[in-house]
Amino acid sequence: MDEDLLRRKNILNILLIGSVAMLAILDAFVLFHSIQDGATYRDVPFVVFSVLPAFFILLYALSRRGFHELASYLLIGTYLVSDSYAAYRWGVKVQVVLIAYALIIVMATILRGTKFGFFITGLIAAYIIPLWYAQIHGIIAMHEQHPTADDAAVFSVLYFLIMIVAWLYDREIERSLLRARNSEQALKEERDMLEVKVTERTDELRRTQFEKVQQLNRLAELGQLSSGLFHDLLNHLNALSLRMDDEANPSLASAMDTTRQINDFTQAVRRQIGGTITPESFSLVRSIHNVIQLISYQANKEGVRMSFTPPTDEDIVHFDAPFKFHEIVINLLMNAIESYENIPRSDARARTVEVSIAARNGNATLRVHDNGCGITPSVRAHLFEAFFTTKEKAKGIGIGLATIKRIVEGDLGGTIDVESKPDTGSTFVVTFPIRHEQPSKRDQASAGAYSETAIP
Repeated sequence: MDEDLLRRKNILNILLIGSVAMLAILDAFVLFHSIQDGATYRDVPFVVFSVLPAFFILLYALSRRGFHELASYLLIGTYLVSDSYAAYRWGVKVQVVLIAYALIIVMATILRGTKFGFFITGLIAAYIIPLWYAQIHGIIAMHEQHPTADDAAVFSVLYFLIMIVAWLYDREIERSLLRARNSEQALKEERDMLEVKVTERTDELRRTQFEKVQQLNRLAELGQLSSGLFHDLLNHLNALSLRMDDEANPSLASAMDTTRQINDFTQAVRRQIGGTITPESFSLVRSIHNVIQLISYQANKEGVRMSFTPPTDEDIVHFDAPFKFHEIVINLLMNAIESYENIPRSDARARTVEVSIAARNGNATLRVHDNGCGITPSVRAHLFEAFFTTKEKAKGIGIGLATIKRIVEGDLGGTIDVESKPDTGSTFVVTFPIRHEQPSKRDQASAGAYSETAIP
């Protein structure tokens, strides 16, 4: 059932019960006066007031069986006819009649709506105005009515009935407001849950999208470096061929060294493409050296000198997925090389990228410095945001530094900082805790194998 209809049905049932109680009280007064006055009694017969309570009980039964609309119209009609008869018999000016009319208007508005309330008001006005005129001018004779002791009881009953109507209306309004507040709270909670679910789903989709874009970016970097890869690979193969054919230098040690470089070179390419995440002990120094070899062709093409200064006392061995560190180094070095793209080679500044790594207090610190175009403060504010880039669309999509930040802070538990001034250069500093694990034999054999590397 509609909520508004249910509210009106509850009010109707309570009004019917109240009406039965009021008529029972009036019946008692009528019975008392009819017995007291005997044959001289001239007011409403007792039988009339005896029938009305039974009639209202019937209306209550109709309402309970689902005929509440019919019961409400009959209730209002009964009150209207009864009060109109009282106005005709005892006069419109009788206070009980006027109060009863006010009660009828309120009941009509609450039970059947505002429009019906206006209709009843107009009907009452159309009836009492001419009746009042006729009674004032003696056209209609009125039954002589004087105030009696019973009038106070009748007024009290009417006031009580009006109070019931007001209480019912106020109670239903409070219930409606409570339901509205509860519905609003439920909607707010559902909206908050929906926002949380949407946020979680959006983050999940964003992470998935970011991972796919990362894979595409690695393939794009491979395409960008492919000419340099094949150039250096052919150089190594030519050197191997010359060392094998050189009768003056038959030693295989030199050939083995070149073979090892080719193997390292191939491993670097595999890591760049596949993103290997298997943890192992590896040399940070060797990883940097391999990346420098990987991008040396691009550096030579731009006329940039790569300078790497490893620790002089010991190698730095870290236990993790080598690909993570490899990804950091290659992105930082490629960005450093690209910082010279729009700077003429005739510029007096040194076209150098300086790379260093050091270990201190259990932390590894990687520094990459260039003398390139620098970074403006407005760009620095969005530097590590995904898909933010100042490059042309064909040269980048803006996930390199975002990837570095995610790896450094999320995977390595470190920090990344940048110091830069426009037209002066930039310095990126990556610091992360070194994780110790038993070094592999290969790392032990290669520790200290590299000194300062400079590729012109």
